[in-house]
Amino acid sequence: MKKLAIFFITLVAAISIFLVVRYYRENQDVNHILDQERYGRMVAEEDLQKGEYRIKKLEADLQSTQVKLSRIQESLDRERDEKAGLKDKLTTLAETKEGLEKNLKDALTTQRELKENAENAAREEAKALEAARALAKAEAIRQAEEEKAAADALRKAQEVPAVK
Repeated sequence: MKKLAIFFITLVAAISIFLVVRYYRENQDVNHILDQERYGRMVAEEDLQKGEYRIKKLEADLQSTQVKLSRIQESLDRERDEKAGLKDKLTTLAETKEGLEKNLKDALTTQRELKENAENAAREEAKALEAARALAKAEAIRQAEEEKAAADALRKAQEVPAVK
């Protein structure tokens, strides 16, 4: 029995060693899997942090882009308002120009009419002056003829008594 007891003790020891070795290997495998899982989690966490950093950076870029876009929109609105104002001013200036052109045409027409009236008045004055000269000449001729007739009559009157 002693042999049987040693055999059982040896068998139990061998089984125990086998189980310990097997448990140790399984433990090593589990630890290896656990280490891989931990490493995978650490890598995933780092990737998550990098992703969060990228997201924050993209959000900041988005905000700056939105600010730029709003500034551009404000600038476009201002330019549209200025363009509308310039169109209004252009319309007003065009209307003013048309009015001034009409006034200029009226003034030129009036100037032409006044010039024609002045020329006609000058012609009439020249005609009147010529008529006055002709009248004065006719009057002078008539007076000269009267004076000649008077002188002839006086001479004849002076001649007639000497003939007697």
